[in-house]
Amino acid sequence: MRADVAILGAGLAGAAAASRCAEAGLSTIILEARDRAGGRGFTRKFTGSADLLEFGGGWIAPWHDRIRDHAERTGITLRPTHAINKHRWHDGQMLRSGQPTSEEARTSFERAIAAIRHDALLYKEGKPFPWQGPMTLSRYLDRIGASPEARAHVLAWWTISGNGDPEKIAASEFLASCAYGDGTPASMMTALRHTLVPGTGILAERMIAQAKADLRLNAAVSAVRQDQDGVTLICANGETVSARAAIACLPLNALPAMSFTPGLSERKQRAIALGHGGRSLKLWLKVKNVAPGILASGGPGGLRWLFSERQAADGTTLIVGFALDDGTLLPEDRNSVAAALARFFPEAELVAWDWHDWVNDPYARGTWVALPAEETWIGDAEIWGREGRLAFATSDFAESCAGWFEGAIRSGEAAAQATIELLND
Repeated sequence: MRADVAILGAGLAGAAAASRCAEAGLSTIILEARDRAGGRGFTRKFTGSADLLEFGGGWIAPWHDRIRDHAERTGITLRPTHAINKHRWHDGQMLRSGQPTSEEARTSFERAIAAIRHDALLYKEGKPFPWQGPMTLSRYLDRIGASPEARAHVLAWWTISGNGDPEKIAASEFLASCAYGDGTPASMMTALRHTLVPGTGILAERMIAQAKADLRLNAAVSAVRQDQDGVTLICANGETVSARAAIACLPLNALPAMSFTPGLSERKQRAIALGHGGRSLKLWLKVKNVAPGILASGGPGGLRWLFSERQAADGTTLIVGFALDDGTLLPEDRNSVAAALARFFPEAELVAWDWHDWVNDPYARGTWVALPAEETWIGDAEIWGREGRLAFATSDFAESCAGWFEGAIRSGEAAAQATIELLND
C-alpha cells in the first residue's frame, strides 16, 4: 500500500490531518489499531439500549471553533448542555442542598475558594503563580490551607480537570480549568456548553469519509522506519505501508508500543518514557426518580462529580459521573456504583450503568492529558515538531486547547500543514 501521507490513528487529530491533506491534493492512508474510528472519542450504544452515548470525551466549549466548523461541514449538530436547576454538595461527611458547607465551616471554605480564584485569574492573565518550582494539587491545597470541605469540593472538579493522582499531577491543570470562567471551580461549567449529535466518533468517521482517506482498521503500527525518500510503517498484522511522509496522531501514552528508526530526539524519547497521568473514570448511569439538570459534587471518594444530563429513550434519566481511578470506586461492581450514586441521589433507583476503561485500553493507556508536576514540559508543543518525514499530532501536546478535541483537531491540522510544506519543498 502506498500514499502521499500515512496517518497513524483515526481519532480527531488523524481525521483533521487527513482533511487538511485532502485540501492540498494529497492522498492519505489512515492506519487505526482499533476496529473503529474516533480514538478517545467513542460513540456507541449504551449496553442493551438504543441510546447513543459518548464514552470518551464529549463537551465542546464556546471558543472551540475548529471542531464546530467540522461539525457543520459534516452534518453534526450541537446539543446544548442542560441548564443546572439544582446543585447538591457532599462535604465529605454529609449531603447538603443549600450550600457546600456548614455555617461553622463556611469562612474557611470561602477563604480557600478565594485563593483558588486569585491564582486561576493570574493564569488567565498570563501572570506567574506566586510560587516557584513544581506544585502538585496536594501541595497546593496544603499551601492555601484548604479545609476538609474545600478539599472535597476541589477534588470533585479535579475529576474533570486534572484527573490524575493529586500527589503527582500539576495544580496548574486544575487552575487552568478554573480560569475558563470566573476562577472558581464551579465556573468550569462555562466551558461545558455543548455535546455533539450523533457523536464525536461519528464526526471522525464523516471527516475521514469526506477526505476520501483510505481507512484501514485493526492495523496497529508496531514500527516506523524512515529515510530520505519516505516512510515505511510495519503493522502488527504483517502489512507494510509506504508513504512519502507520515503523521503520528496517537496519544502520548500509546507511543511506547512502537519503535522508530532512526530513533527520535532525546526529549521525545524522555517524554514518551514518562507519559502523562490522566486517570479518570467516566460512567453513564441510567436511573429512575431523578430529574434532569441536577449537578452533584464532592464526597469522600468514588463518584465525585455527577450531572443528570437528559432523559433516555426509555424514560429513565441519564447521569454522567466522574471518579478518580484511585480504588475508591469499582466501576465493574454494581454495589460500588450504587453506593456512590446513593451518596448524592438517595432517591435514585439504579437501572443500569456502562463505561469504558481508558486506563487499560492498550491504544490509550489513560484519559485526557494530565501533566506531572515535576515534568510539565512533556506537553510543550515545541518539542513535538516534525522529525525528518514524520510529524506528530494529538490533543496531549496541542499548542492550544490541549486535552480537548479542539486541541486534537488543531494539532492534526498543524502537523498536516508542516507535512504539506515538506512535500512541496
